[in-house]
Amino acid sequence: MAGPRCRITPLSVTVAAVVLVVLPLHTESAAVQSADEPPSRPPLQRPSMLQPVFLNTTRHVQAPVGRPAYLHCIVQHPGDRTISWVRRKDLHILTVGEYTYSSDQRFQSLHVPGTQEWTLKVRSPTPADSGVYDCQVSTEPRMSLAFQLDVTVSQARILGSPELHVKTGSDVNLTCEVAHNTRVFYWYHNGDVINHSGRPRLRLETEPTVSSGGWALLKEIGSKTLKLYITRMTANDTGTYTCGPSGAEPASVVVHAINGGHPAAMQHNSAGLSRPAGWPLLIALLWLPLLVSTVVAQAHSGD
Repeated sequence: MAGPRCRITPLSVTVAAVVLVVLPLHTESAAVQSADEPPSRPPLQRPSMLQPVFLNTTRHVQAPVGRPAYLHCIVQHPGDRTISWVRRKDLHILTVGEYTYSSDQRFQSLHVPGTQEWTLKVRSPTPADSGVYDCQVSTEPRMSLAFQLDVTVSQARILGSPELHVKTGSDVNLTCEVAHNTRVFYWYHNGDVINHSGRPRLRLETEPTVSSGGWALLKEIGSKTLKLYITRMTANDTGTYTCGPSGAEPASVVVHAINGGHPAAMQHNSAGLSRPAGWPLLIALLWLPLLVSTVVAQAHSGD
């Protein structure tokens, strides 16, 4: 049995033709309309880049000779810009970012990623390193902040007289001071380092330690002084004692050992040879006869 047949009438043909003509026009019109209409949401705007800013920090740094010096440059909003350190006196680029561009490896850039601080470290500085150093940011035009570094030479000082006369068998205490804390102190006797057997540096001690040569060394941890004790002074201990802390000019004292006598009368001070305690009375007694004779003579002349 045959299935139902689809009858094509003139009306159905006409409707189909109209659909085929109108549909493309409607689609094109919709496309044109969507292009002309504003989007439902505005496009994202890229935020403007924040300009770098130097923050307050210490810009005048003093460091003793031989001690590391640090220049701290703090830059807010650096973005992807590069921070450099330049020595102004010769315009030499020392570091760029975290890299050192100087052949002098004493200069080093220190920076922790994610922080705003770029530090220039100068190891073992000398007075020749004193001057102005510029922290620069690679903006256009370039931003720069000046730092002043002063490398100072301190002077060691031995307390008391620069020359001592000490009775043999007595003990001597020499105290050396320096303006800054130092880890290395050297005491010399006639140019030779004291108590250096097997040790190029002196030990840090809180109690005196007597060496076989009769010398004792005392250094308070974290202090600025080093004491040298000479126990039971002998003729061999006579000579020049020099204190030479690292990063400071040395100081010296001359010690003499004497046999017998009166050490108090031989003790020197900064004003020179000290006098006996009763010297004013002695002078008065010497001048008294002359004074009496003068008074008597004037009395007779008046008569």
